[in-house]
Amino acid sequence: MPEFRDEVPGAEEYRAMRLAAGLNARTAEAAAIGLPNSLHAICVREDGRLIGMGRVIGDGGTFAQITDIAVLPEKQGQGIGHEIVARLVAWCNRSLPASCYLSLIADPPADRIYAKFGFDHAVGMGRTIP
Repeated sequence: MPEFRDEVPGAEEYRAMRLAAGLNARTAEAAAIGLPNSLHAICVREDGRLIGMGRVIGDGGTFAQITDIAVLPEKQGQGIGHEIVARLVAWCNRSLPASCYLSLIADPPADRIYAKFGFDHAVGMGRTIP
């Protein structure tokens, strides 16, 4: 049975989870810098093994973003990703001040999941630092 924990994943398991879930790679340096700066994170473990994760990043006052939602492919479709997002949104509602702008970036078909949590479709742009 999956265990949801309020914790930041280790840098190497974070990097491995991103790749396993089909997300872009992150360098060890980037993970080492970024992960400790999380506002909040959730790890989902099964027998100690990371099977899902998600984070909230931002300044904690005016802007926050839900990011790094990832679930191992063999565990997808079981509601784990939905529960990660639900817990992150609940944490944001409890912990961030009124007027804080909460955002996320989602590719189809995942965007349908986030609409259930009140996120509107918006146009966003981004790029990776080379």
